[in-house]
Amino acid sequence: MRILRVILLIIAFALLIVSVRQFMRGYKDWQQAQIDEKGYQAEIQELQTERDRRKQRVELLKNDTLTKERLVRKRFGYVKPGEVKYKIVQPKQSE
Repeated sequence: MRILRVILLIIAFALLIVSVRQFMRGYKDWQQAQIDEKGYQAEIQELQTERDRRKQRVELLKNDTLTKERLVRKRFGYVKPGEVKYKIVQPKQSE
């Protein structure tokens, strides 16, 4: 009878050790998931900020004539009648 108790105690102890190891693995995975979630939340916030900035830019391009004019002048080099456009060319470096 005494040997049976010792065997049962050893089995119970082994099961306890296995359970604790599994719990610790699960806990580590949970901690990593928490860290990953914080990173994803920061990335989401960054993307939302970028989206809002772009929405604002689109609204300016749709509604603000001054913004449209600046864009056309910069991108396409347009000038108003009577204006003179200057292009500055840097000299080539001789070797």
